[in-house]
Amino acid sequence: MAARFSTITTVIEAKMKTIKRAAICLIFLSALPVTAHQEIPPIRNFVRVNEEFCTGGQPRLEHLEKLKAEGVKTIINLRPPNEHRAAEEEAKAKELGLRYFNIPVVFGDPKDEQVTEFLKILDDPANRPAFIHCTSAIRVGAFWMIRRVLRDGWKVDDAEEEAKKIGLKESPHLNEFARRYIKQHQK
Repeated sequence: MAARFSTITTVIEAKMKTIKRAAICLIFLSALPVTAHQEIPPIRNFVRVNEEFCTGGQPRLEHLEKLKAEGVKTIINLRPPNEHRAAEEEAKAKELGLRYFNIPVVFGDPKDEQVTEFLKILDDPANRPAFIHCTSAIRVGAFWMIRRVLRDGWKVDDAEEEAKKIGLKESPHLNEFARRYIKQHQK
């Protein structure tokens, strides 16, 4: 019986050593950095409006490379620099050879002169194709709505519907701002 007990003990000790080794390997492997290529998530609220314009929320720096590869020549950022790391975004865009414009639109206080600047930038064919963004495309939707009516001759209601698809949601102050600007500048 003692021999049988000794054999069982030896088997248990061997299995415990195997379990310890496996645990050590798992701990070691979990500490290693992941080297597999991870796909970056898409840009929030990304919309390709047409061949010349696409819109969306805040891109990651990696997205700028992808946008360039897809033919984008210009980045238009509607966020104030203190909202996000605009300097890093601008540096990356310029490193990639992209044009970069920052129109610092405060979410709760857009200005007429900012829309005027926005339209001037988009009117220049050298700035197309362009990617226009803010945090989640709410401001972009309002500014795009204005452009659709004043430059493309759309009806306000049709432009508003497209603006909602772009990101203009739950922001009546921006919708009112866009409608007021349109009314003041429509010919």
